[in-house]
Amino acid sequence: MHVLRRKKQHSLLVRAKSEKVNLNIQNPDVLEKIEMLGLNEEDLQILKMMRPFVEKEMARIAHEFYAGFNKIDSLKKIIEQNSTVEKLSQTLASHVLELFSGVLDEAFLARRNRVGMIHYRIGLKPPVYMGAFQNLTSSLVTLVLTRMADRADAERMIQAINKMISFEQQVVLEAYDAEYEKALKKEYAVGREDLRAAIRNVSHQLVHLSEENKRLMSSQMHQFERVRETAVKRNELSQHAKAHAAAGQGQLDRLLVQVEAAFHSVHEMAGMVSQLEQSSNKIGRVIQLVKEISEQTHILAINSAIEAARAGEFGKGFAVVAKEIQKLADQTSNAMTQIAELIGNSTTVSHEVAVSLDQTTAIIQKGMQESAHTGEKFEGIIKTADQNSRLSQQTDQTIRELAAIIDQLSGGVETLVASAEQLKCQL
Repeated sequence: MHVLRRKKQHSLLVRAKSEKVNLNIQNPDVLEKIEMLGLNEEDLQILKMMRPFVEKEMARIAHEFYAGFNKIDSLKKIIEQNSTVEKLSQTLASHVLELFSGVLDEAFLARRNRVGMIHYRIGLKPPVYMGAFQNLTSSLVTLVLTRMADRADAERMIQAINKMISFEQQVVLEAYDAEYEKALKKEYAVGREDLRAAIRNVSHQLVHLSEENKRLMSSQMHQFERVRETAVKRNELSQHAKAHAAAGQGQLDRLLVQVEAAFHSVHEMAGMVSQLEQSSNKIGRVIQLVKEISEQTHILAINSAIEAARAGEFGKGFAVVAKEIQKLADQTSNAMTQIAELIGNSTTVSHEVAVSLDQTTAIIQKGMQESAHTGEKFEGIIKTADQNSRLSQQTDQTIRELAAIIDQLSGGVETLVASAEQLKCQL
């Protein structure tokens, strides 16, 4: 059996040897791939010997190949946008049969490179291409197993098919990658130029922004300085107002003490006037009593004079005494009348003084109340001055912080301008 297999294998190789092939590759990188795969002229001869029955089944193989494409919407869309299944089937047949032509040269490579570029252009991704070629490989292997009764011959043919298809895929995928890399470089170059243009534009805008920012910052800083000076002046005025208010409150406090003392004095005077009125009333009663006594004495003197006249010569001395008593009673009555008038006038004046003192007391009390309100207002002025002073200090501090932030922003813009210029030079 072993001898028979060797004879059959020898018969296959002998028959393949008669096929004329052409392996003519000059590119060192491609030769390295060929050597790595072990692809040689004997493989080309075996493949060329298979061409007749592959060509016979090519229509069926192409149909099976594109049947899988129609199941996937994205692949179906690629076909519809670029060609038709009929045209692609013819192209595939020509392409596959070239694998069995026995020729592997620069023209072969050029056509594979073109296939890779077309795949990139139409958007056929490498995984799809490899999957499709795996289906193609399966169809070819099935064909070999169906046609070749001898297992060894079938295995040798399958080896040759695998080597050639693997080489085909390497070349096509390398061309695809090269085209993809070229597109990336082009896209990178375009993007780089766009980026440079954008950076130039941004740089110009930043320069303009920086200049405008400096102008605005200068104006803003000037305004900030004016506001700060106003805040400082307001603080000084608040301090002066506070000092004056404090001094005024001190004077008011002293005035309140004096007014309160005057109030007590007036109150005491009112008491004294009241006592004086009471004393005047008592004196009036005494005067009235004396006046009554004087009147009785006057009557008694008249009676005594009458009795003295009756007594005649004996009553002359007593008549003189009675007359003097009558004169004294008249004088006493007149004096008491004058004193009563004086006491009445004094009472009237005392009453008027009491009324005036009551009015003065009311005025002083009202003044004390108003002074108390004024004191509260002074306290409010002092509190307001303190608040204004604190607000002025806070305003000054806030303006200083804003000025520092503006300086930082200005420096940040200048840094952005410098960074943009540096980035533009680097690109």
